[in-house]
Amino acid sequence: MGIFSELKFGTDGWRSRIDLDFNDENVMRVATGILRYLEQSCPERRGVFVGYDGRTSSRHFAECCSAVLASGGMECFMPPRPVPTPVSAYAAVRYSLKGSIMITASHNPPAYNGIKFIPHYGGPAAPEITDAIERLIPARSSRRTGAISGSQRSLISELDPVPSYISHLEDLIHVQGRSLNVFLDPMHGATAGILDHIMEHFGVRSTVLRGNIDPFFGGGMPDPIPSNLSILRQRVVEAGADLGIALDGDGDRLAVVTDTGNFLMANQILPIIYLHYNDIRAIKGDAARTVATSHMIDRVCASRGFKAIEVPVGFKYIGALLLRGEVVVGGEESGGISFAGHIPEKDGIASSLMLLEHIDAAGVSISSIMERMYADYGSFVSSREDLRMDSLSMGVIREIESRASARMGGQIKGINRMDGLKITFDDGAWLLFRKSGTENVVRIYAESSSSERTYSLLGVGRSLI
Repeated sequence: MGIFSELKFGTDGWRSRIDLDFNDENVMRVATGILRYLEQSCPERRGVFVGYDGRTSSRHFAECCSAVLASGGMECFMPPRPVPTPVSAYAAVRYSLKGSIMITASHNPPAYNGIKFIPHYGGPAAPEITDAIERLIPARSSRRTGAISGSQRSLISELDPVPSYISHLEDLIHVQGRSLNVFLDPMHGATAGILDHIMEHFGVRSTVLRGNIDPFFGGGMPDPIPSNLSILRQRVVEAGADLGIALDGDGDRLAVVTDTGNFLMANQILPIIYLHYNDIRAIKGDAARTVATSHMIDRVCASRGFKAIEVPVGFKYIGALLLRGEVVVGGEESGGISFAGHIPEKDGIASSLMLLEHIDAAGVSISSIMERMYADYGSFVSSREDLRMDSLSMGVIREIESRASARMGGQIKGINRMDGLKITFDDGAWLLFRKSGTENVVRIYAESSSSERTYSLLGVGRSLI
């Protein structure tokens, strides 16, 4: 078995295959690193919430983490059932804890699992925190599952943060004025049985698809992208529903199906929520987006006299801006959004409710809202393609840049090396190359004002690799 310190936390914790190296030994080593970090960094706060999703053995791995923490004299709280990641993040803030540990692989296939640490402020761990934890992870775990004393075991207790989380949402978000008919698709993930319960609290009529927790996600992937949401789209259109909402395996990402059957991802949802904060809630300020997220939010912000702050991929960079109160909303193209007044962690549940609040306040359909947005701010067609390769050198992005030229489809306006290589053109179109941090994949992102131009840019991107 290799040394875990040779592996690195990705953009959102450490993930791996349960048939490879995501096992008791490595989970307990990571938990030991977290324990050591917490002993050094925040001794004045009480224990840790240890949440888990509905994947195979997720509760078992959560128990492994709790055993490690309890053996170090640290109080632990575990939920009675699988919970979404944003609920675990909320628990850290609500109960003034040292932080939360979440066992989840989010939208990844069933063969994967993961572990992430959420600090006391309820958002993704900053790079300096994950770096510190990595340095404190031992080569081997000195503990074994269940090998704790009775007094240590008494440090582990049950805590259900869901009722308090719902109360927080009821204070923050107000959906009222008309009856909304919504289809919900938890995709067999951790929001099953929670999302529909929350909608009921808000008086939203909902029909649930794939509403049971299934470790194998019905044979699919719990990733809310159009190719995985054909049934949701069909049911929304057939029923004439107001919209459909899909959440990923741990509930921190969302996608929407409109009443006309179109898909809305974070690229489109983020500007809607920003406009809602600015125009309806009268909470004004800048927004934040990752380097891979649509520039529609830039144009919307500029129309109100503000700006969209660009950050590297990873919600931890957006969360930091939210935590400091520097932006009112922030999001990433992969589906994660959060906003002022809420935890600085992406939250598909809260974002879907905030979207419903806007629809309710606007008094028109979501498709009408999007038509107005395109009319006011123009068309933005975004796409992404992943190219898997046998091997990738660290210099692959530099090699791509050396082959780039003004013949790429327009006059190059600028080069951005914040996270990968982003080429912007004088007409506002852009092309981004990013190397995956966990697999041999180069991700190509493109955006322009037309489908033809966007797919042409993707073709140019493929030719450069």
